[in-house]
Amino acid sequence: MPSSKNISTIAVTATALALLASAELHASSGHVEPVNVATVVVSNPGNAADPSTLAGAVDHEFRMGQFDITIGQYTAFLNAVSQSDLHGLYNPKMATDLQVAGIARTGSPGKFRYSVIPPGGTIQISAATPDQRPITYVSWFDAARFANWMSNGQPTGHQTKRTTENGAYNLLKTKAKRGLAVPKNTVNPNTGSPPTHYLPTENEWYKAAYFNPTINNDLGGYTLYSTNSNTAPSNTPGGSNNGANLLYQGKLAVTQQLSLDSQQNYSTDVGSFTRSKGPFGTFDMNGSVWEMLDPATQSSPSIILRGGAWTSYFTYLQSSYRIGGSPAASGSNGGLRLVSEAKNPAAMGYELVKVGHPGNRKDKTGFGAVNKTFWIGKYEVTIGQYCAFLNAVAKADPYSLYDPAMTNVLNSAGVQRSGSSENYAYSPMNNAGDSSRRPISFISWFDAARYANWMSNGQPIGPQDSTTTEDGAYRLQGVTQGATVVRNQINPNTGAAPMFFMPAEDQWYKAAYYSQKLNSGRGGYYLYATRSNRAPGNRIGDELNMANYIDDYSGSYFYSVPQARYIDPTQNYLTDVGTYSGSPSFYGTYDQNGLLYQWNDLDGTAGPSRGLRGGFYFAGPGAAQSLSFNQASPKREANDTTIRLAAPK
Repeated sequence: MPSSKNISTIAVTATALALLASAELHASSGHVEPVNVATVVVSNPGNAADPSTLAGAVDHEFRMGQFDITIGQYTAFLNAVSQSDLHGLYNPKMATDLQVAGIARTGSPGKFRYSVIPPGGTIQISAATPDQRPITYVSWFDAARFANWMSNGQPTGHQTKRTTENGAYNLLKTKAKRGLAVPKNTVNPNTGSPPTHYLPTENEWYKAAYFNPTINNDLGGYTLYSTNSNTAPSNTPGGSNNGANLLYQGKLAVTQQLSLDSQQNYSTDVGSFTRSKGPFGTFDMNGSVWEMLDPATQSSPSIILRGGAWTSYFTYLQSSYRIGGSPAASGSNGGLRLVSEAKNPAAMGYELVKVGHPGNRKDKTGFGAVNKTFWIGKYEVTIGQYCAFLNAVAKADPYSLYDPAMTNVLNSAGVQRSGSSENYAYSPMNNAGDSSRRPISFISWFDAARYANWMSNGQPIGPQDSTTTEDGAYRLQGVTQGATVVRNQINPNTGAAPMFFMPAEDQWYKAAYYSQKLNSGRGGYYLYATRSNRAPGNRIGDELNMANYIDDYSGSYFYSVPQARYIDPTQNYLTDVGTYSGSPSFYGTYDQNGLLYQWNDLDGTAGPSRGLRGGFYFAGPGAAQSLSFNQASPKREANDTTIRLAAPK
């Protein structure tokens, strides 16, 4: 029988609850899944501090991670930089402590590989997905190295100054080598721009957790708990109001039992308490795991942690409670959450899906055979994401990343540009509603290549030069027309393979039309990217086999938006990416049929044309079929074309 002990033995002191400090707590592989850190904007800069604690005053807007960093995200990090693991980023307890495990390591030094372990125990709740639980057994130095890796564009390679040892935090400093937590760099030396990801200061964390700008007649104020409440949360995962993964009336959240079982998982997926988000939209800032903070102003032999954990009673979750510990310590209830400056759009994550089954056969059309696993955008690049890009690199815009048609052509607008050259600013338009989640249009292949460069370079801020848009995935150096260029094998800004690029035609085709389940598991191809050989309908919603295009069934010729037969030059025809939620491809992409055509890189060789596939809102079923393809000048910009990025394995 599994051994167990009364929960009171782990709830004795703040230190034990925080990082279980009495226990032993210490701390080139192929590319893996790119990490997307979802964030929320923490607005209302200049807010007053909480009068009861004097914490929470922040003079700037910033973006806070919506969730704790997960096991899956940390596994991707390890596979990218820990083939040898010189700095102990992997703790064996990530595998052996079944209460929170974890991550398994296989292989020998120089060939280490890492994989996610399913949650253990006899009690399994729906909110216990293997890779979506928070990472634990990480020290402050591990967290700083993760932030460095994110800020450096998620490179692959040894643990060096270009991957983990510098970026957001200079861990090569003498003080860091002596075990002191060091403050964030003002400038990431690897990108020449401010770090894109880092650990929150205590005031940033406190504000995101407890400050509500709408209370006290919109004057703002603070709550006692990060669940936007002054009442202690309960601990039943799911949709109930005001919940968290904590000890409630002595019972653990996952098992609802008083005793602690060493074989039972006690982690819940990030965001499991779906109706308990904070005032700015964060989840789990109370309970789940204690979260490590930035030392803010000077090197320090100790760090502050806040928020409580799955081992905590409600009093440890309150805004007045904080603990300190060694930056080298780690434990089963300590984790991390990242933050980014609001003006720095690196927080604009790009969600990808895995396209596996390498070595698949080509379709009868001759397309679709891909011999390696890769990743591709779940959605097209959105107007909101492209505005973030423009605000980062296009204050002057010498290479015309912005096209006035993005504002003026109302069928697919919108980006609103204000100001004058050197001071341009960009924002999503209200064009028959918020346009931020609709796909960007009027994008040339060269624009798309620059966006891929920026993403591969860690989304830096600055002029359009070799560190931002002119090199990275593609060496452009000012080219805006003529023949395309071949994708770089190595991004010169990171020393690793480019993290993002435009998919080859075979990659795009496979992601859209292939299914391993066809032909009795031998694999095959659909005619449409909605997992169907029958032409889709075009009704908005979660019905199966729908797309944003002209439905000409029975000669109706109806547009999806607004279900009318005639085009109106003042009407928006775009839908939010993923609107047709019941119609993904086999791999989980959306809108590879309809909405807008998407650039592809043909076979990757340089040339005078590039591919377009998928159809768009002003085309019928024929344009969406796997049989159809288009090729055009790479300088072409039109209201029917957008981009969807890919990433290596």
